[in-house]
Amino acid sequence: MEKSVEKTVALLRKSYAGRLTAEEQAEVDRLLSDKDMQQLYTTIGDDEYLIQEFRRYSSWLPMSGYQAFRKKKRQQKIQRFTARLSVAASLLIALGCIWLLVEQEKPEKPIDIAETRVEPGSFRAFLQLSSGERIALEDTHPLDLCETEGTIQIDSGKAVYSAHQLSPAETETYHILSVPRGGEYRLLLTDGTAVHLNAESELRYPVAFTTTERKVFLKGEAWFEVAKDVDRPFYVETEDVRIRVYGTSFNVNTHRFHTTETVLVSGEIGIAKAESTEEWRMHPGQLASYDRNSGEISLQKVDVRKYTAWQDGEFCFNDDTLEEILEELGRWYDVTVFFQSPGHKEIQFSCHLKRYEDIRKILGAITESTGILFEINNRTVIVK
Repeated sequence: MEKSVEKTVALLRKSYAGRLTAEEQAEVDRLLSDKDMQQLYTTIGDDEYLIQEFRRYSSWLPMSGYQAFRKKKRQQKIQRFTARLSVAASLLIALGCIWLLVEQEKPEKPIDIAETRVEPGSFRAFLQLSSGERIALEDTHPLDLCETEGTIQIDSGKAVYSAHQLSPAETETYHILSVPRGGEYRLLLTDGTAVHLNAESELRYPVAFTTTERKVFLKGEAWFEVAKDVDRPFYVETEDVRIRVYGTSFNVNTHRFHTTETVLVSGEIGIAKAESTEEWRMHPGQLASYDRNSGEISLQKVDVRKYTAWQDGEFCFNDDTLEEILEELGRWYDVTVFFQSPGHKEIQFSCHLKRYEDIRKILGAITESTGILFEINNRTVIVK
């Protein structure tokens, strides 16, 4: 086989055996972004399908057997299976070898939703210090760290900062707290502001604030309870918007497909487009949506529980599409989602479920309501 084909075959073998490294999983995810490769991946992983096909062509040589296989599939009008992807065609030439190799390394029983347990997220994050050092934070490993401006105590899924205020002439030292997929973390800044970071999110912030303002930078989703300080406004900046806080609690989410959403629970905030001075004042119970396509901000009254339930340990979906729901579940449970039929993405669903449940209960609730079936293969949720 060509080297590129051999590499792909090896990745597939390790994927079915559940032995991929994070780097290899990223490569498999990239391959599966192609629909033809997704179909090939699913087909090769189906024991019953392969057994039937190999019994039918039990006397194959790899090349002649492949030619017979293609001829029969053309007659069944599914030639598109290999038409657009040369790598897939090359892999099918080697199917005889792949099947034997996969059978040696796969678990004895096929993986399905009834047998696979995917754990919910937990307290874990990475803290990047001003020196560039990156520390893995785990719930069971307390740490005490020191910077010139103050100290950081890390324990039980929370980082607590203690530091003096900086004068305007002093330079701020920044830390970055990044939460991976399948994680969450809490943070108490030096001014008393509490932050709860959701999965696949990042916050850049100073170890100590100056006497003039307080500013942090967010990617992803976070819940803020900002300590009131009339002399030092608090700013949350994202790629799309800048939020000026006057002492309040609110949620910011940049994960949405086409919007950045800010929900105000209490107090008062002002929201503006990045690099704009025009500000929209928000009141409790309002949602501000920044549309990345139009560049416009709109305000509307909402039930804030839908947007803040996650930090209370719950999922609250209200007429959300299946694509949006599974995107959120994917971040929390650290799984990849594959739709066999793209038309299912727009199916809407409402529910109120516990965030720390086994993913099977969440998917089971969706199945009961919509009839959509799911299969879990390794760390991929397949929407049947």
